[in-house]
Amino acid sequence: MNHWMISVHAPFDASIGLSGEYRKKIDPTNTQRSPTYAAMVHSMDDAVGTLLDAIDVAGLADETVIIFSSDNGGNMYDKVEGTTPTSNSPLRGGKATMFEGGVRVPTVVVWPGVTEPGSRSDEIIQTSDFYPTILNHLDVAIPSDHVVDGIDLMPALRGETLDRDAIFTYFPHSPPVPDWLPPSISVHSGDWKLIRLFHEGEDGAHAFQLYDLKGDLGEANNLAETHPDKVAELDQLIESHLEDSSAIVPIPNPTFDPTKYRPEKIGVPASKHRKGNTSSKPAGGWSATGTCSLQVAGGHLRITSTGRDPQMVAAPFPEMRGGSFIVRMRMKTKATGAGAIYFNKPASAERMPTFQTKADGEWHEYEIAVPATKLDRLRIDPARSRGVILIDWIRLLDAGGKERKVWNF
Repeated sequence: MNHWMISVHAPFDASIGLSGEYRKKIDPTNTQRSPTYAAMVHSMDDAVGTLLDAIDVAGLADETVIIFSSDNGGNMYDKVEGTTPTSNSPLRGGKATMFEGGVRVPTVVVWPGVTEPGSRSDEIIQTSDFYPTILNHLDVAIPSDHVVDGIDLMPALRGETLDRDAIFTYFPHSPPVPDWLPPSISVHSGDWKLIRLFHEGEDGAHAFQLYDLKGDLGEANNLAETHPDKVAELDQLIESHLEDSSAIVPIPNPTFDPTKYRPEKIGVPASKHRKGNTSSKPAGGWSATGTCSLQVAGGHLRITSTGRDPQMVAAPFPEMRGGSFIVRMRMKTKATGAGAIYFNKPASAERMPTFQTKADGEWHEYEIAVPATKLDRLRIDPARSRGVILIDWIRLLDAGGKERKVWNF
């Protein structure tokens, strides 16, 4: 469940232009510096304006409720034309994180006869609140046996306060983003936010991160150790919520190895602790750029995948030209998921032929067509899960079957 701060406004105005002089004015030191992303925002803003104009022309403005929001915080992790699409500063984290940068977004509501143009509410709401709010004020009865998590937002839309103790956000998995957390649940109550990390404490107990968002909106100071009473109070709200909702919760790992546990990596961008990146040791003419490390041993290239995105890049790689190319390799693994070949830059779906990795622990040969008239970069993603992957050899051939590059390990 994501949550919102309500801002009530009159219709929107387009405010971003990207062609000509506008592009020249982009500050390269600003965290909001992606012209492509700005153009997308401009296009969306224009589309919203077109929709609002159509409502006016149809004479429906006084009978139409407009709710504009987002499902999550901005994507600050991927790259577009060499820069991140956006920034959520001063919030911590981005899309798919439990931190405020992933779950806190604005909402604009125009409700004729209810909202005051230009007004603002700092009440915290979440997606499930829209359902009872809209139904209640359409006089549509909610069945008595239909459990609803949300509450009616009408008081907040009128500038009043909501009668609510807390809201909850549940991520019972580990999203593959830099500001990752183990399976977690959070509670917001007043200015306080508690994150429970399931079974990440000593002897399988839960671990906690506690933040005072009024004075620490960027979630930089974990107050869990200095405020144990507040942790206990908020964790009881979490426990009651999980019980009341009959939620499925993570259980301790029966094969947990404490010698391999690295709690200092929790919530730290993966780039700061990733093994086997391009600055680490190359192996057999390849360098790791994803969640893996490489080693040549026993006549094989051994890829130890520690996450969901093992990657290996050929380096150095002299530019080659030809009608098209073929990658052949002999590989065995129990790691699962489709493999992919990326060539040249920037990466795109058109430059990403895939193949189905056979995760049976046996040797298999693969042949993947690479539709490129020239090659200046080659990346192989052999699987999409943790595990050990062994590659016996890799051969790069042109369309005529001539070997252009061979890696024997």
